[in-house]
Amino acid sequence: MLSALLYIIISGIELLSNCIKNCIMKKLTIFSMCIFALFSSCSKDENPETLNTDQIERRTLTPEEILLKEKLASTAQIVRDVILTQPKVVKEVSDLISLKKYRDDYIYFKDLFRTYKKGSDLQPTLFERTFNEIMERKSNIEPFHGLKEFLVESDITLYCPYPVEDYPVENQMPSCTSDPIDNDQVNTGYQIMSDGSYLEVDVDEKYSEKYPVWIVMPEDEDIETGTAAGTGKGTVHQLRVGHVKCTKQYDGIFSGGSEFKFCLLGGTITLSSATSFTSLQSCNLTRSQIRQGVWVNFQYELDDDWYVSVDGTTDEGARQFGLIEFDKNKTTFTLTFEPKVKIDKIEVSAGKVELKIESGEGWIKLDNYLSRNTFMMFNKFDMGQGIKDYYRIYSAGQVYWTLPLIEY
Repeated sequence: MLSALLYIIISGIELLSNCIKNCIMKKLTIFSMCIFALFSSCSKDENPETLNTDQIERRTLTPEEILLKEKLASTAQIVRDVILTQPKVVKEVSDLISLKKYRDDYIYFKDLFRTYKKGSDLQPTLFERTFNEIMERKSNIEPFHGLKEFLVESDITLYCPYPVEDYPVENQMPSCTSDPIDNDQVNTGYQIMSDGSYLEVDVDEKYSEKYPVWIVMPEDEDIETGTAAGTGKGTVHQLRVGHVKCTKQYDGIFSGGSEFKFCLLGGTITLSSATSFTSLQSCNLTRSQIRQGVWVNFQYELDDDWYVSVDGTTDEGARQFGLIEFDKNKTTFTLTFEPKVKIDKIEVSAGKVELKIESGEGWIKLDNYLSRNTFMMFNKFDMGQGIKDYYRIYSAGQVYWTLPLIEY
């Protein structure tokens, strides 16, 4: 009887002990989960530069754009394999880009597939020879079929947002990616390693600050409206866009550098459009020039002669000035461009042309210069932004420019 009672007491103590132990373990588990969550949260807060790709806004693509996206991505894979097979192509392509044949730091694939004179012989580029060798093994695979013809016919470029020499590591291989089309912030790319392998990485603006990048992307050269003109004598007052610099990247990395439109305006002007232009000039700055905040000397003509009336009593009239930044894949405004020419001091229209301006910001700056004489009076004085080559610096939206008025 006593032994049975002792057995019941001991069993009860063991049961109570196990219950207490289980409760303690559950509390420890919950406590550990809280500590882990806390530190996880802290690590995110301590690394705000990490890009959350799930939060990127991606627009819906048309069937044609989906096909373009696939073709660009396939080309990036070929470019990756070209570099892995022939690292010397990096210098060849970089040298071609550095010729500054175009408005930004890129080279058309049709130029990479062009023969160049080497000594007394005409030879294809090392890039093309290596590209062809890789394509021979992949040309029957659907995404790569007819890829070379596509790159030439569609004006596809190999774009370098920042020159390789901008980076501290010598002979660093560029990473490769392509324009994702559905956003201008991030895309999957390939980081070339020193051992001949590669890693898949997310390429964005922060990544490009640390590693050189080559981007496969479409590009259409804008038709320039001309440069500074004329060297006559007399009382001609030519208004120009002089020096320009910018310290803000207006576009995502897959949209290239910034293209600024300097305009003399007419008609109805709103925050996002104007109905006509009397003059228009495009000034293009590369991402590298913007990152470094360097001045670029354009000297593009805006007005061939801002004159005063014959009797000298009144000015010819006001000049409405506008500055806008051109964007790809943004709101489009169709505007009328009507350049004027002078025949025996009479202005005659050279014909109306429709122009499409795309911008996400609207006008960066609008100014109304009521009088040429008043404009001249203050155009060589420091009005708070300094002087550049004897002319006042104007600024808005982290863009800086001069407007020389040259007398001939």
